Amino acid sequence: MTSVPAHSPTATRWGRRIVIGLTAAAFGPYLAPGLRTEQVAVYGAAAVLCLAGLWMRPRFTGTAVWALGAHLSLFAVATIGVVLPPQNHTLYKAGDVVAGFDNIALPLVVVAAVAMLVGAGADPARMLRAVCTVTVLAMAANALVAVFSAAGVESDLLARFRLFGETESVADRAEQLGRYSGIFNQPAEAGVLYSVAVLAALYLYQRQVGKLAVVLLLLSVGGVLSVSKIFLLVGAPIGIAYVILASGRRRRLSAAAAASVAVWFTAHAYLDQWDGQRFAMRLLPGSGGDDQLGLYTAGRVGGQSSLQQAVDVMTALSPASGMGFGGLRVAYDNGWVEALVVAGVIGVVLHTAVLASLAVGWLRNRSHRPESPFAGALILLLIGASTGLPALTANRCATVVWLLLALLLLVRADGQPGTWWQRPGRGQHRHQPTLVPPPVPTAVWSTR
Repeated sequence: MTSVPAHSPTATRWGRRIVIGLTAAAFGPYLAPGLRTEQVAVYGAAAVLCLAGLWMRPRFTGTAVWALGAHLSLFAVATIGVVLPPQNHTLYKAGDVVAGFDNIALPLVVVAAVAMLVGAGADPARMLRAVCTVTVLAMAANALVAVFSAAGVESDLLARFRLFGETESVADRAEQLGRYSGIFNQPAEAGVLYSVAVLAALYLYQRQVGKLAVVLLLLSVGGVLSVSKIFLLVGAPIGIAYVILASGRRRRLSAAAAASVAVWFTAHAYLDQWDGQRFAMRLLPGSGGDDQLGLYTAGRVGGQSSLQQAVDVMTALSPASGMGFGGLRVAYDNGWVEALVVAGVIGVVLHTAVLASLAVGWLRNRSHRPESPFAGALILLLIGASTGLPALTANRCATVVWLLLALLLLVRADGQPGTWWQRPGRGQHRHQPTLVPPPVPTAVWSTR
């Protein structure tokens, strides 16, 4: 019989507090121009854990070796463009090196912090539930903020969450089209985290029909108000597949049906008052004219697309190793294009390797436990979302996403390979042990 690794109550208590703080910090405001709450929290927590002597404790799964190895390699290639910057003879200016460095370094620091906590004895199952709970509650609250914004209630406080309020943000321009993303600067960021929150809620509240229905209602309303194509075309379909295919579907279907009915009545009552109705209706198949693909991708695909312009510029400047952490001041809007600008064709290969390593690692470790479909749905979401946003490195998204990936796939708590939720007795829902009658001594059979 495989023994369940012992966890320290003290380490678990502190581990939950730290991951709750990191998750909440991802939804925090800007503290200064270019300085987010999550940056202070993530780098500060990692520094404190290292000073406490936990830097030798981390243990990683085989999936982490490949995924983090590819991400570290991308980091190394991006360094080339800083040490030996290629000559820029285009009209595009170089980007912010510090911001680009943070985009790639932050995921590594998040995983390292989680690994140190688990290595010190913190229970990853309880930390996973804590991260999911904060994410679901924060995105439900953000949906309420979006509802108030759509109703015409304005607040200067939102500017502190969007570029420190120093200039007109992307969210400000999006609201002119009736797209309300709450605290997020870009509707795409909101779409990714609404989608992550839906998956987290389906995992977290699978036995609580009423609570799940209320949460799905709020998250659905928030996702629709953002008119995020990542949520509507990627996250929502994956969430529906999760409801239908994962075990425990009866309760999930009941909650999803109740939430759908509530969404329908809400839309019937307030749809005509929403100024983003026309923009959202264009996403319906057949409503976008002859260029439905261009509409779905916001003009990012095609000969004259924004992504094609970035690719053409990089082909002329530094196709092999890219421009370094700073990149160029062009719209990335795609994980692979960001990798191309920052680390060239090598970066594109490495970014693909990160996603492929996560997918293969999940396929090899999948099981009947509820964490398995959650992890698989999350990886599928990240692959789809990366076509419209650098989902692995985007502001706010990166911290939450990598906290979940670390706890689900990358960090192990004992000396055995694989994920912690494959161990007997681990996971969200523990199975009752099967009672096996003791064997009858041989002497008894001999006497008989």
